[in-house]
Amino acid sequence: MTTMSGDKGKGPIFDPGLCRCCGAMKRCRLLNAEYQCMGQKEVYSDMFMDCFGLLLSHLDGKPSSRLVCAMCVSRLREAASFRAQVLRCEAAFLQLRMCRDEDDDQQARLEASAKLEVEVKAEPMEYVGDDPDDLPGDSGDTGDIGDTGDIGDTGDIEPPAERVKKATVAKDVDDIPLARRKRPRTPTADRSRPEPPVKQTLPMSKVQQLMRERDPSYMIDTNVVTVVECSYVCPFKCRHNHLLCYYCGDNFSDPTLLRQHTISQHHPKKFKVIEHKKMIKMDLTRIDCRLCNTKINDMETFKQHITSVHNKKYYFASKDLILPFRLTLNDQKCALCDETFPYFHALNKHMNKHFSNYVCETCGLGFVDKGRFVMHQQRHEEGDFPCETCGKIFKAQYNRDLHIDRVHNKRGRVFCPKCDVKLMSYTQKLKHLVEVHGEQPLSFSCNMCEKVFGTRRTLTIHRRKDHLKDYRYECQYCGQKFFTRFALNNHMPTHTGERNFKCKVCEKTYPRLKTLKDHMRIHTNDRRYRCHVCGQAFIQNCSLKGHMKSQHSEYG
Repeated sequence: MTTMSGDKGKGPIFDPGLCRCCGAMKRCRLLNAEYQCMGQKEVYSDMFMDCFGLLLSHLDGKPSSRLVCAMCVSRLREAASFRAQVLRCEAAFLQLRMCRDEDDDQQARLEASAKLEVEVKAEPMEYVGDDPDDLPGDSGDTGDIGDTGDIGDTGDIEPPAERVKKATVAKDVDDIPLARRKRPRTPTADRSRPEPPVKQTLPMSKVQQLMRERDPSYMIDTNVVTVVECSYVCPFKCRHNHLLCYYCGDNFSDPTLLRQHTISQHHPKKFKVIEHKKMIKMDLTRIDCRLCNTKINDMETFKQHITSVHNKKYYFASKDLILPFRLTLNDQKCALCDETFPYFHALNKHMNKHFSNYVCETCGLGFVDKGRFVMHQQRHEEGDFPCETCGKIFKAQYNRDLHIDRVHNKRGRVFCPKCDVKLMSYTQKLKHLVEVHGEQPLSFSCNMCEKVFGTRRTLTIHRRKDHLKDYRYECQYCGQKFFTRFALNNHMPTHTGERNFKCKVCEKTYPRLKTLKDHMRIHTNDRRYRCHVCGQAFIQNCSLKGHMKSQHSEYG
């Protein structure tokens, strides 16, 4: 097991290791070590406890018994993200619910207080003037009270409770000094008393909006929709080097025709964010405001315009999901750094430098979206990936799939930018562009010598190998250095004596795969090396060289 220490505070990496979560031998990390992802620290064992309540065992033992692979970490992150989303919505719901309960309690207290005040201040008796002789129940006039309590008149008998209440009120009135006695309030006077506050409840639409705004993805998607609906930007998709209409999928080779089609055939109100958390490609050749026809060429100016002039809601604190382009028919230029590219595919790949939303923790390369990131990560997932057809073993799944398509399925994986033809290699694509589409062949000149190359890759290899002498692979036995790992592996049998490549026909063994392949031509009688003088053919190149020395030395 090989342990590698990561950079920038990253935890240790074990390659290969047995994942505790899926049981596969892959590149793994420690469950209880601290790692970093997108600027956030994470400990996977703690994330398992938070998300699922699982207390993993044997986390204090050997490192080999507490490993987790990158694929399981990715699934765990998704679970943690969903948990965080649920908690945010639950917190918003409880907060709004508490506000409503407090309003209900306050309203109930006010109603109870108002009711109690009305009962205490109720005065059923009526009198006029301030003369004490006019008060009912006075010793000088007892007939009025006696009339109300006539036993013979049973229809006017009041309930005992009412009589007790009136007697209590009358007694209290007798105790009030004459100067403080006032006429009871009339119904008109009662209206001057402040009414209890009316219960204020938030409409359900407002409650839903507050809950939605607690989700960052909602604010991000809302920003994109606002930009599309209020401007003339042109959202689009791409398939290799072809531009597709975002709404209907029609194919366009000219960006101008794509913009005209989008404006005339599709209303911006029908725009919807299809894939959340994925950046949307937009052509910003024309921005302008749809609401007032103001000419605007800068996206930041447009955002300020729609918020200040048209009172549109825009969440400036949220991250934009817009991947900006300014496209013309013959000029594929980056909208951020003005670098020009021959094809849109190259420009689209260049955008990874500006928007590194997903960073490979192995090599540090950044990628715009998750799809590109996952494809790249497959190249680092080293292990044993055998070809089911021929049994050849590959160290990466990507290389195994590439081998199957090219060798067994005879299916190309390199697309032509001008048509839908698939080529087997990048070199074949360049040749196809020259021969079929009449393009000028590309040339890359070395700035250190006069050599010219047909591809950028061959130029890079030339610089590293011939000028920089970048021989980074060293033999641990003799110290000899090699330019590639493949060359080092071919050199190692000279020290180890290993002969791992065996012929299935005659069972001879060879130290190198190339030597075995050359030998197999003996059994198939593949005489590919032909003498240009006499026409005699040979199986191996060394046989042809020997023939030229002995028979045609004058041509040597």
